[in-house]
Amino acid sequence: MGKSGKSGNGREFVRYVYWMKKEDFGRIKDELRREGFRVSGAKWSPCETLNASGNKVFFASPEVWSRSCVRQGSWYRQSKKSGKYLLVSEQKLPYKFNHFLEAEIRESDFMPGRLPTGEELQRLVNSECYQRNKPDEWEAVSMKDRISFKLIFTLTGFWALGDTFEKHWLTHRANHANFLCKRFTTEIDGEEIPYSISGNGGVCSACAEFFNVIGEDSRKLVRACPGSILSGKVKRRIYYDVRPLRNKSHEADKD
Repeated sequence: MGKSGKSGNGREFVRYVYWMKKEDFGRIKDELRREGFRVSGAKWSPCETLNASGNKVFFASPEVWSRSCVRQGSWYRQSKKSGKYLLVSEQKLPYKFNHFLEAEIRESDFMPGRLPTGEELQRLVNSECYQRNKPDEWEAVSMKDRISFKLIFTLTGFWALGDTFEKHWLTHRANHANFLCKRFTTEIDGEEIPYSISGNGGVCSACAEFFNVIGEDSRKLVRACPGSILSGKVKRRIYYDVRPLRNKSHEADKD
């Protein structure tokens, strides 16, 4: 799988993902500011936190998961992370914050040999592991969702003549299903790693994988969704390697 990529400024792309309860977040925010970090909050989407750079860290409060991506945020609201604060940094924060460190994100040169057929995608969506774990709200698509979909696709250049929400709905579901069910994987260091099984246009709410909402203990190879490309300024066409880094002492804080 190999090499890491470089960001637009020539530095290697890396983001560190932290999760914490509300009572810890206020204290940590103050401590970071005293140590010279600039702490900014995401306004509309958790993917804005991927804009972390240098000494500027971004956080997403629980409410952010229910703003621009309300339906998609149901993955967060149903997860063990519901009610917790997300914090993302380009640099690893001082050791005393390791208790809250969960993952690192780096660019990858991985490319799958092939992508699943429509029949394989449908089997994934029909699978018991997906049907049992998906939030009901996730599949309750509204007219607002369709309008938002077209707007984001247009702004990011993914909208093609004759494009529709329905064209991508199967892969939207199947991508999350693969991270739950691990049907399409690649072997790295003896471990079977699931990956996004479509191009960027077929991915929705990559935040669920970027930030360990789905598969929090598993390594993942994730392609960005158009929304994260728009609000998080991440790249299209490549995969991001999401590796869990949870400190074992953090396990007691999960519930």
